[in-house]
Amino acid sequence: MSHYYSIPLEQIATLGDQLNDVLMFQRSGMSIAMGNATEEVQRQATWVTASNEDEGFAKAIEDFILPRAVAAPDVPPNPVPGVAP
Repeated sequence: MSHYYSIPLEQIATLGDQLNDVLMFQRSGMSIAMGNATEEVQRQATWVTASNEDEGFAKAIEDFILPRAVAAPDVPPNPVPGVAP
């Protein structure tokens, strides 16, 4: 999807709590382990948030993602063939 939408991997955040999520952590610019993840998974992440039972996903968005968000560039919409703008 990164390639399809032309989003650099450095601008993607991943969240996970299982060992299989570590591969995703290694490719993204920011990785967030849930508080209920094992210590091994938490060590592989950029950040650790609360558990999934303690609003960890929402806290991760508020604490780590939104403060670092930047506005998307203004890109004109793709013209539809045969339709005047």
